[in-house]
Amino acid sequence: MTQSVNCRLTARLGRAVAGAGLVLALCTRVPVAMAVDWGDDFQVHGFATQGFVETTDNRFFGDSDDGSFNFTELGINVSYRATPSLLLAGQLLSRSAGDMYDGSPTVDFAVADWTVSSDQESGYGIKLGRIKNPLGFYNETRDVAFTRPSIFLPQVIYFDAVRNLLLSSDGAHVYGRYSTDFGTWSFDVGAGITRLDENVEFTFLGNDFNGELEPRGLSPVARIAFETPDAAWRFALSGASTTMKFDNEPGDPIGGGEVDILYGVASAQYTAERWSLTAEYMQQPVEYDGFGPLLDGRDRTIEGYYLQGSYMLRNDLELIARYSAGFGDRTDRDGSESSAATFGTIPRHVFYQKDWMLGLRWDVTPSFMLRAEYQWNDGTGTLSRRENPSLSTTVRNWEMFSLLGSYRF
Repeated sequence: MTQSVNCRLTARLGRAVAGAGLVLALCTRVPVAMAVDWGDDFQVHGFATQGFVETTDNRFFGDSDDGSFNFTELGINVSYRATPSLLLAGQLLSRSAGDMYDGSPTVDFAVADWTVSSDQESGYGIKLGRIKNPLGFYNETRDVAFTRPSIFLPQVIYFDAVRNLLLSSDGAHVYGRYSTDFGTWSFDVGAGITRLDENVEFTFLGNDFNGELEPRGLSPVARIAFETPDAAWRFALSGASTTMKFDNEPGDPIGGGEVDILYGVASAQYTAERWSLTAEYMQQPVEYDGFGPLLDGRDRTIEGYYLQGSYMLRNDLELIARYSAGFGDRTDRDGSESSAATFGTIPRHVFYQKDWMLGLRWDVTPSFMLRAEYQWNDGTGTLSRRENPSLSTTVRNWEMFSLLGSYRF
């Protein structure tokens, strides 16, 4: 028995070392280049990120129990200062992430940003186009590995399983800032058409049915933030609301109905010279109407939170640790009631997730970064149902090792 365990550990360590070597090889093959810069008015930047994921059980971003390289992000962004007050910017992104995203290029954002007024004390402006939603501290920069605090954002708040629903919308925003002796206030308020895909349908309806899930009307989004004069403290409240309409077709086991979602996040961060602490708390009430008995009784409030700390061991080496917890229903934290509603066919651990993560970031050069992280999980609440369709066979206690290399220019 001991020999068998040792063999498995040795094999897993061997695959991890091989994975680290391949990640490094893939990222260092990106040709060394500088950002294209024709003066101050027109600029082109980009990034290439390759990840490796291995889990003891369950699937995360591909067939990860055998080690998966199916996590790749390639992006290029362009900005043009048309006038002193008008900025045009956009980004094209190719993202592969297990069974959820196949690498097809998409327009990540494309905005016309008009600064109506700006001086040292205040400023405000208007944005039109496909705009990143100002949710929490990290949603707007989640696709750039250098600006994420870890390889994967805390899944109990920044759900990769419904990334497109959270990421951006097509519409208009008004934003502004106002500085006082006590600190700087800022706001961003807007509305737009949300972006839906099969991952959203799997998450909220349980499957990819024949019918069509579409946004109904405009979805409002807003954030108000405050930062102290020394930039040591940051606070933010953000939220969004959306309604999704499902038009069923013959053969679908559910009727045509609507899903109403309200998403709210409270954020706080303290930053010192060499360390920082970040905490965020999220609630997401979800209501179903018109689907029939399979879904209409599943109204609930999803809850998630995390506490994250980082410490600079040296100027190019950062240690990070995080605890997070999320619950499919904040009134049913052990999942017992939710499981009972399925007559026990779906185990309790599917309805929650608690995890510890420890990681290391090494900025090899200003343009090239490596990360390594290990995560201990209790529950499977944030796993994609598209990647784990048989919920009854998921394993409650599982671990995940991940590596990432990223290059930017």
